[in-house]
Amino acid sequence: SWKPASLAFLTALFSLQTMNVYYARDVLGNANYLTLLTILSTASIFVIAPLIPRIVKAFGKKTAFLAFGAVGIVGGLGISFSPPATPWVSMVFFAVMGVSTAGVNTLMWALEADTVEYGEWRTGVRTEGITYALFSFTRKLGQAVGGAVAAYVIAFGGYVGGAKVQSGGAVDAIRLAAGIVPAVFILIGIAIFFRYPLTEQTFARMVAETAERRAARVADTAGTTTG
Repeated sequence: SWKPASLAFLTALFSLQTMNVYYARDVLGNANYLTLLTILSTASIFVIAPLIPRIVKAFGKKTAFLAFGAVGIVGGLGISFSPPATPWVSMVFFAVMGVSTAGVNTLMWALEADTVEYGEWRTGVRTEGITYALFSFTRKLGQAVGGAVAAYVIAFGGYVGGAKVQSGGAVDAIRLAAGIVPAVFILIGIAIFFRYPLTEQTFARMVAETAERRAARVADTAGTTTG
């Protein structure tokens, strides 16, 4: 269940990233803000990633994933409803969204490794290559869908490429695509991820059982060879 959830989160992320330049130029009225918005929404990875092991140890991957998602919803709503006259408010919520996406993106790789272990536990076959290939495809699909959704939203709102001043409907569409659309996709991801079955206790038991099976196979092989 985590791959569809990840697809929803990635769609949210790339919808926001697609809108950064439009938000800076047409909502905040200054294209120079683009650099700062990009840093705020992406640089959090350098702060959050080193903390993930401690967060997972304290709360577990599932709880952490859902919590970072909830933070993203707050960030998305704040981005959409921040008053353009006070750009620093928008920047705060871009930073909040950055914390969410940094946490979720880092946890995705941990969940990917768990999926490999889970597959071996269920089937006895370790399919790392296939599993990582599917995850790579999921990320590319999220990038494509997120960018497309954002583009369709602002097109529907009446955005005119090259225009020096956009209509009120187009500006509202940009705010929608940058904030509410990502928040909705994150909410969908959270709803899907609630079904994720692996708690830390379940994972530990699963890994132990897999190790026991491997040891038993080695013993059987050694016995057959000796006999």
